[in-house]
Amino acid sequence: KIMAEKNATDHDNYVKNYVETGIKKIMGTQREVIARRKDGSTFPCVMGLSECGKSGLICGFIRDLTHDKASNATLVWKNAEVVANRNLIMSIMDASFHAIFVIDRKCIIQMVNAKSCEVFGWKRDELIGHNINVIMPPGIAEHHDSYMTNYIKTGTKKMIGTQREVTAQRKDGSIFNCKLGISETKESGLICGFILDVTTEKAAEAEILAKQRLTEKIIDAAFDALFVINERGIIEMVNTASTAVFGWSQEEFIGQNISIIMPPDHAANHNGYLSRYLKTGFKKMIGKEREVEARRKDGSTFPCILGMSEVDDLGSKQFVGFIRDVTIQKSLLLAQAEREASDSLLYNILPEHIAKRLKEDPSHIADLYNNTTILFADIVGFTDRTSVMSPHDVVVMLNDIFSRFDYLVDIYDLNKVKTIGDCYMVTSIPSDELEHDGCSRVCRFALDMMKAVRSFNNTGPRHGQINFRIGIATGQVVAGVVGTKRFLFDMWGDAVNVAARMEQSGLAGQIQVTKEVVESAGPDFTFERRGTLSIKGKGKMEVFILKSAHELNRKHSALDGRKPNSSRALRSASMIDNF
Repeated sequence: KIMAEKNATDHDNYVKNYVETGIKKIMGTQREVIARRKDGSTFPCVMGLSECGKSGLICGFIRDLTHDKASNATLVWKNAEVVANRNLIMSIMDASFHAIFVIDRKCIIQMVNAKSCEVFGWKRDELIGHNINVIMPPGIAEHHDSYMTNYIKTGTKKMIGTQREVTAQRKDGSIFNCKLGISETKESGLICGFILDVTTEKAAEAEILAKQRLTEKIIDAAFDALFVINERGIIEMVNTASTAVFGWSQEEFIGQNISIIMPPDHAANHNGYLSRYLKTGFKKMIGKEREVEARRKDGSTFPCILGMSEVDDLGSKQFVGFIRDVTIQKSLLLAQAEREASDSLLYNILPEHIAKRLKEDPSHIADLYNNTTILFADIVGFTDRTSVMSPHDVVVMLNDIFSRFDYLVDIYDLNKVKTIGDCYMVTSIPSDELEHDGCSRVCRFALDMMKAVRSFNNTGPRHGQINFRIGIATGQVVAGVVGTKRFLFDMWGDAVNVAARMEQSGLAGQIQVTKEVVESAGPDFTFERRGTLSIKGKGKMEVFILKSAHELNRKHSALDGRKPNSSRALRSASMIDNF
């Protein structure tokens, strides 16, 4: 009657079978069955049966499972929900770019994500259930549990809710830098740690720092002073050379306006120049070098070369200036200019090879030369002429005519010894190595001197036309440098005296020479025998008049092989006409 319809039909058969056979199927056991109430509703229950001795009675105990079944269903549902939430959390954790560890208050790992396995090298099941100190390097791992114990006792948070950089250890024992962030779930008592491997970031930072330090070393190694300024002209960086050149320390430079290194007149206008460039974009100094004046800390100024360039750094402009102190270079250039001027003057008054010898050895220079040609030229009637001229007119006249002669000296590469009043003395270069054609060059020079005089006379000189006597001799001379402040390369000897006598005993407008000159000059010249004259200090001498010379052949010039001035000689014929 209290059994569900299916159980009720079979119940009498269960009892009859037990009485007949004695086989106990449910006696002494418990089983779950369906029972029926008076109203016909059924419910799950647990039934237990036992036999009451030999009385033949059977006792049954029934417990209603309706409430238990409902509670179990709720528990199953809740368990399923927990599993679903856990799976969701794991999915979220596994999607993270950071390694995530969840530990309890005993520091035992409860959860890890896939990134943790990737970063540390362990499998998930190798981590879960183990102490979190397995991922810590020696020296930290052994103390970690005490940190947790201290936190649980005191509630003092050192790490929780913060981020800091620490070191961690992989399964293979390697140590790496990481960022650790820790948070706590109050309800569960679990602690969650987020770990970011910063090995690559640290390497990049180290590389950047190394490059920055290298750049700073390169900048500091520069010999030139370097300044970096911003758009307002404020100094942001200087190198070591800047402090050496200007006298300020790096600390004194940084934050100051660049105008502190400029003389007052430029400093007052510099910000205006910079502002105008930023407005107009017109470059006066950018990308160029120019010489300017700069000012040191002590107020002294010095010349320098300034080069400027512009750097666009994420939209803000910076300007880099390189400054090179050229004080020494300027001094060297000035000294070089003075030396060159001195050398030029020296080469103007001395033959080149004698000037070089004097520079190398300023002691006395005196040499004997066996084959030097000497020329003297003198204005006929000079004393009477100049007695009625003003000093100014005398100097102007002599300067005009002697300048023409000087030009010819350069053309023929001769040595002008000196002028004494109206006397003009020229020789071939006194050098044994150079004297293979000295006599012929002096003879051509003498002929062109006469052309120069005629050219002068054609200008209609104010005090009338002039005329020259010219004498030439060749032979042995002693030549040397005399004087210490005004050097003179002078000559002495019999040939010098004879040349002077040739001029003194000569004829106006004529070139009188010795027999030795005729023999040395060569076949390109025409001489006319004048006769025998009584020459003071020499007695009777045969003398000749130089009349003319063949034109220089461009292929067979007497000056061929004399590299410095052979081309000048070839041009001389046409140039003389310009006098």
